[in-house]
Amino acid sequence: YDNGNAITPAPRGEPIYGRTYLPKKFKMAVTVPGDNSVDLYINDVGAVVIMEPDGKTVKGFNIVVGGGMGRTHRKEETFARAADHLGFVKEADFFECLKAIIAVQRDHGNREVRSSARLKYLVHTLGVDGFRALVEKYLGQKMEPWVPLPEWKYLDWMGWHEQGDGKLMLGINVEQGRVADSPGLRVKSCLRALVDNYGVDLLLTPSQSIVLRNIQPAQKYDVEAVLREHGIKLIDEVDAITRKSIACPAFPLCGLAMTEAERVQPQINARLLAVLRMMGMGSDDFVTRTTGCPNGCARPYMAEIAFVGSGPNAYQLWLGGSPNQAERTAVATSIFKMKFEDLEATVEPIFAMWRSQRNSPTEALGDFCHRVGVPVVEEFMAAYEPGAWKGMAPAFPPPPAVETPTATVGVASDLLVKIEEEASARGLDAPSLLDMIVREALEG
Repeated sequence: YDNGNAITPAPRGEPIYGRTYLPKKFKMAVTVPGDNSVDLYINDVGAVVIMEPDGKTVKGFNIVVGGGMGRTHRKEETFARAADHLGFVKEADFFECLKAIIAVQRDHGNREVRSSARLKYLVHTLGVDGFRALVEKYLGQKMEPWVPLPEWKYLDWMGWHEQGDGKLMLGINVEQGRVADSPGLRVKSCLRALVDNYGVDLLLTPSQSIVLRNIQPAQKYDVEAVLREHGIKLIDEVDAITRKSIACPAFPLCGLAMTEAERVQPQINARLLAVLRMMGMGSDDFVTRTTGCPNGCARPYMAEIAFVGSGPNAYQLWLGGSPNQAERTAVATSIFKMKFEDLEATVEPIFAMWRSQRNSPTEALGDFCHRVGVPVVEEFMAAYEPGAWKGMAPAFPPPPAVETPTATVGVASDLLVKIEEEASARGLDAPSLLDMIVREALEG
C-alpha cells in the first residue's frame, strides 16, 4: 500500500526500506498510561495506548521518538538521549505513522557515519518539531497533540498479580538475569520444574527478571514451595536496591567490555546498601545500573546512579536519572575513572547531601541530583570529609519513638539483636520498628 506520499519507495523492493540499508538497530516499545516497565524513553519509537472513555475501545496512540543509549567515551558527538513526545494519532493511522517515521529516517538519516545512523541523532539535529513536520509530510496529515497522561511509574511486575482471566502471574527476581544453577540457588532447574509440572509460561522482563504466567489459583502455594525448594526468594525477601538494579553481561561474554558488570553487580548492591544502612538510610532505595562499557546495553543513562565501565576496574559515574525512567537521562559526572574499591568513598558524600538537603522525605536520589544539579553535587563531594554525615542533621528526621508501653512482650535475644540492627539502619529505635511491623501485619 502506498498513500502517495513516498512512504513506499520506488523502484519497489522491500516495502519500506527499498534498496536502502539501515545499518543500526531500531528499537520499539508499546505500553499503557502510567506503566513504564518497558523503559519507553530509551526506544527509537515508543507508543502509549490511549483508550476511549468506555475503557474497551482503542482511541489511538501517543508516540515518542528519538531515544537511545549507545555512546562512546570522549566522543561528544555520540550521546544517550531520552525520546521526545511526537504527538497522538488515531488507531486507523497508527501503522501509517510508524511507516512515515521509518521513511523519514530512511531518507534523511545519516548514511555516511555509522555511529550517527541512529534515529535519535536525526531527531536531535532537526528538533522534534522539524522531525514532526517531515513525518506529517510523509503521512499526508497533521498529527494531533500529545494526550496528557498520568505520572509514570517504574513497574517491574514482581510478586503475585491477577492477570485478568482468572489465573495468576508471579514475577520473580533473577539477579542480573543470570539463569543458572549454583549451590543454594538453582534458577534453571526451578524454571524447568515449574514448566514441566504446572504448565506455566515464562515472560522475560526489561528488568532482567521473569514473570511466570497462567498459574491456577489453587497452585499458588505449590509454586511458592517449588521456588523455596530451589533457593529462589519471593520479592518481599529481595532488597529494593537489588530489585531495581540491572547490569550488562560484560566479562567474560562481551568483546566490548572494559571491566566487570554482571558479575560484580551483587557486590555493588550489597555495598551500596551497607553505606545506606550505616547512615540510617536503610529504608531508602534507587535505580542503579552497571555496564562494562559505554554502549549502554543495561540502560545505565536512565538510572538514578550508574557505573559505566571506563577501564580495568574503573567506572564513570552518572547521576540524576528519573526514578520512573521517564523523559530525561542522567548526567555524567567528572568522575571518569572511579576505582571499584573506591565505591563507598564515592557514594558516601552523595548520600550525605541527599540525606541532609532533600526537599521532602520521599524525594528520590535521581530527582534530588537533577534538582540541585550535578556540578553542585560535585562541589559538595570535593569539600566532604569521610564520616561528616554524622554531624549533618537529616532534612527529615525519622518519626519520634513510640511511647514505652506499660506491658512487655517477650522477644528472643537473637531476634531482638536483629530488630535493633534493622531499626538503627532505618534511623529508628527498636520499639518504633516493632510498632510499624505489627501495624502493617494487622492492618495490611
